[in-house]
Amino acid sequence: MKFLQSFLLFGFITGAAIAQDETFPILFTNVHVFDGVNEQRIENANVLVVGNLIAEVSAEPLAVANARVIDGGGRTLMPGLIDAHVHMTITEPLADLRDNFDWMYWGAVSTIEAEKMLLRGFTTVRDAGGPAIGLHKAIERGKAMGPRIYASGPVISQTSGHGEHRLYTEPHPNFMGAQSSFFNKHVEFLADGVPETLRATREALRLGAVQIKVMAGGGVSSSVDPLHTVQGLPEELEASVRAAADWGTYVMVHAYTDASIVRSIEAGVISIEHGQLMTEVGAQAIKDADAWIVPFYSLLGLDEQAVVTALGPSAGAKFLSVQAGARNQMQLIKDFGIENVAFSTDIIGDPIALTKQNDEFKYRLEVWSSYEILQQATSKTAELLALSGPLNPYQDGPLGVIAEGAYADVLLVEGNPVEDVELLVDYENNIDLIMKDGVIYKNALD
Repeated sequence: MKFLQSFLLFGFITGAAIAQDETFPILFTNVHVFDGVNEQRIENANVLVVGNLIAEVSAEPLAVANARVIDGGGRTLMPGLIDAHVHMTITEPLADLRDNFDWMYWGAVSTIEAEKMLLRGFTTVRDAGGPAIGLHKAIERGKAMGPRIYASGPVISQTSGHGEHRLYTEPHPNFMGAQSSFFNKHVEFLADGVPETLRATREALRLGAVQIKVMAGGGVSSSVDPLHTVQGLPEELEASVRAAADWGTYVMVHAYTDASIVRSIEAGVISIEHGQLMTEVGAQAIKDADAWIVPFYSLLGLDEQAVVTALGPSAGAKFLSVQAGARNQMQLIKDFGIENVAFSTDIIGDPIALTKQNDEFKYRLEVWSSYEILQQATSKTAELLALSGPLNPYQDGPLGVIAEGAYADVLLVEGNPVEDVELLVDYENNIDLIMKDGVIYKNALD
């Protein structure tokens, strides 16, 4: 009997969500709208959602037949948050994922973490490497809850690069007779020389990558490559850029240093991930190329031991170096007037760290205003994601804005985050409603 009751209840809830999405308009009243672009909110506004799109934004009352009316009570209505650099499937220390868990475990835990991410207010993310293409499909088909995912698929790395997580005695996956693991096939491709780089890029695209992720320099989570190393020869980086461009999309690169940044930009890369060790040279290169910088600063709240626990003993000293450069980088971006700044967190490898995603908002306040940070986390990052062109999986409307014809990804926030973005750090108490694609996943107003 309990099973039947649960089945009927689940069916009722699911049916209500479908009916709400496809049949009944939703009218938000008594809200102050941050549209993702302009600093001035639209006061005392009304926002109409029909299906999965925003149909109208008006400062005048709207009369809509058969609409479900939600009184916002003077809250701020804003676009759902967008994180430009996450790893949706790297939910445990990399060594554990490589050696101790099978792909079923990965999938099960990833779906749980995806739902938590959505309930932190992130309705869209760009996955920067890992087997997230299947997770994206599960969410889009209604089999799992989570944000929209722009998946990169397996990262591409040179041998002895940041995409190297083999055991010391483990054979190269590309050598004759070697057996490729799930890790090799879905997390990272090792590619040396132009032919292998082209094949790896095209294979990632075949699997369903929306944009291509390449490792262009040393990293914290990899043990065999010092931070100063420059990875990918110019012709290898250019090969990935050209192969991605043939599909209408772009390359994003992991790079901390000036040398990695400059080489990548000269090869045609338009999205520089991280960059905490750059100087004026790297900042000027990004500015001159009108490229994107995708930094994260929540690392300022981490300590060495937490990183070692998540990423292994070799990560400690590297982490401290990157952490030490973070504030200098933040100020450089501001001083050079670089406008193409995306919001990202790079949360990875530890269940506790994953809960700190929203802390990024408070660290950016050291140089940016609340308004600038909100814009980065909505319309600006949406601009970057849209550069995937014809591979963009969401083409019915723009993301990151509250405007007619945009996707109905909406948050209702207590207070005014345009003036105090730290409200979003306490997402459990301050984000009262979360809507993605016209469907409400959290509603604390009822």
